[in-house]
Amino acid sequence: MPFITDRYHDQNRNRQPAAPPVSTPDTPASLAERLRSRVLGQDPAIDAVVRAITLARAGATEPDRPLATVLLLGPTGVGKTELVRQAAAALRSGPDDLCRVDMNSLAQEHYAASFNGAPPGYAGSKESFTVFDRSTVEGDPYTPGIVLFDEVEKAHPTVLRALLGVLDNGMLRLANGQEKISFRNSFVFLTSNLGSKELARRRGSRWRTLLDRGHTRRAVVDKALRSFFDPEFLNRVDETVIFDELDRATVERVARLETDLLRARLRRRGVDLQVDESAVRLLADRGFDPVYGARGLRRTLRTHLAAPVAEEILRARPTGTAPLRIAATAAAGTVRATATGPES
Repeated sequence: MPFITDRYHDQNRNRQPAAPPVSTPDTPASLAERLRSRVLGQDPAIDAVVRAITLARAGATEPDRPLATVLLLGPTGVGKTELVRQAAAALRSGPDDLCRVDMNSLAQEHYAASFNGAPPGYAGSKESFTVFDRSTVEGDPYTPGIVLFDEVEKAHPTVLRALLGVLDNGMLRLANGQEKISFRNSFVFLTSNLGSKELARRRGSRWRTLLDRGHTRRAVVDKALRSFFDPEFLNRVDETVIFDELDRATVERVARLETDLLRARLRRRGVDLQVDESAVRLLADRGFDPVYGARGLRRTLRTHLAAPVAEEILRARPTGTAPLRIAATAAAGTVRATATGPES
């Protein structure tokens, strides 16, 4: 089925070949600090990823399996995919230098052939088309490969069973019987939202006080996990991590981080954006929703901060790239942007 495999190869095509390391790799402590600077409020998940990388660097992993197989569980918008992207940035050439497979596009049973190619007698069986990009899966002597199966619960169960051999012995034999793809130098990450719907349903009920207890919340997720996955699949996962919902303090930190990223983007266009703390707090208040996580905050920032700032930039500087200073403050429940530079 070349149509879906071609799409994934287009997605994973713009990869820079890894070069020999020119600096000392991050220590476990510095790697954890680097990940915490981009993924906020998820220390247990970061510790699990750092632990997997540390074991692999020390050579303590089994040689006939992937370096690590980590299942990341939690509601949408809490940083599951972003954590894997930042791990790729630390281990490879950038946050997009990984083989990412969106499992929601493999929701039908016959898509199991997209992993190891079409079976004999079907179109494409000799070519052995596959969704995996070999270079980012197998890595090289200097860098490991990273594979992300995103939203794994969206795939058909038959598709997931096709992964059992990969997670067990780290090898994927293609359908033509002549080629293999090795996962033994790869970190395999799987993300899932299992249990999130049930937690969201109970959040507004009288069970809220019980759900605040970590063991009760874990029990809900574990039940959903075991009812969906086969036991032999879960038995091949090295570590399962449950992400926490974002609380009010974390959302405010995320708002500052997203604001800094916006300021960095505008700085490249000659705009110095200054955001007052009152505006950051307003964005956190408007964007805080435990159901949608950081994605809801990003939409709020786009509507309530980026939009008025863009309008003020085009008002004060219709053309050209002359330096411009913009101040954003909160007033009367909205964010106001005012040009304070020489062209205001």
